[in-house]
Amino acid sequence: MKQTSFLVKLRKLRVLLGLSLMAVHSHTPVYAGEGAFSNYFPGAYGSLLPGMAPEPGYVFANVNLLYSGKANRAVSEGKINTSMESKAFYALFQGLHVWDAPALGGRFAVGGYLPLGYASYSSSVGGFSRSQDEFAFGDMGIIPASFYWSSGNFHSNLYGLIIAPTGEYDTGNLVNIGRNYWSLDLVAAMTWFNPDSGTEFSVVPGLMFNTENPDTNYRTGTEFHMDFMFNQFLSEDLALGIHGYAYKQLTGDSGSGALLGDFKGEALGIGPAISWIPKSAGGSIALSASWVHDVHSKNRLSGDYGALSFSIQF
Repeated sequence: MKQTSFLVKLRKLRVLLGLSLMAVHSHTPVYAGEGAFSNYFPGAYGSLLPGMAPEPGYVFANVNLLYSGKANRAVSEGKINTSMESKAFYALFQGLHVWDAPALGGRFAVGGYLPLGYASYSSSVGGFSRSQDEFAFGDMGIIPASFYWSSGNFHSNLYGLIIAPTGEYDTGNLVNIGRNYWSLDLVAAMTWFNPDSGTEFSVVPGLMFNTENPDTNYRTGTEFHMDFMFNQFLSEDLALGIHGYAYKQLTGDSGSGALLGDFKGEALGIGPAISWIPKSAGGSIALSASWVHDVHSKNRLSGDYGALSFSIQF
């Protein structure tokens, strides 16, 4: 590999595949976190080089998410549900602008996304089975500030993500695409990448703070989450990886709507990933796919998370 051209290509690729950092948050309503879930989507905070500074310009991306999970019980829409099953598909439309001028010694970017989703849900309440599905817009996300720094093979990114309750929500529904509360996620991505060997190790820890759902008086506790990834380039166009996540609630759920009490969730997942950058597009187009399976889950939906993304930079 020619190191200089390879790094330039990867910086462009970082913009493309790294957009999933700000966008892939599930809104499936389903223990800990209202509905045994939250605005954090496991394994979604980047697929390749999440800490590397991107190239300046505009980027647009489409990230498609698939989810299937189960939980024994949880509070959903103000009722205690048992034998819960949920499936969902989300298409997220994202934009990012990266400035060339340095900021705080690094590179600066802002962005946002809007999700369109379909979800189905079934459970039992008081011994009676019920089910429903919905197709609607979800909660939008905004990144008002994102900073990148690099030093040799080490790269870092610090940003804040605001998730606004703009999605479809009705307490009379069994399933809602929106979650009806605000979240603030403070995230730091750290990457070590050797361009000579094409080897990458990255960790992306974050701390998510949530407001109360005003319609259910349920407040999901403060959440710590960390995505991690190992990727190995087999060529300048193809990389294979192992990705995963760790999740733990630092404070329990609260509010009069938390009928199951002060529960705290935790989970761990891992799975394979692949990234492809067609030579014919000169690094401006990227495709990636990943699958993460829960190997441990407590007081939270347990299942599988899949992602397929297509991105282009102008």
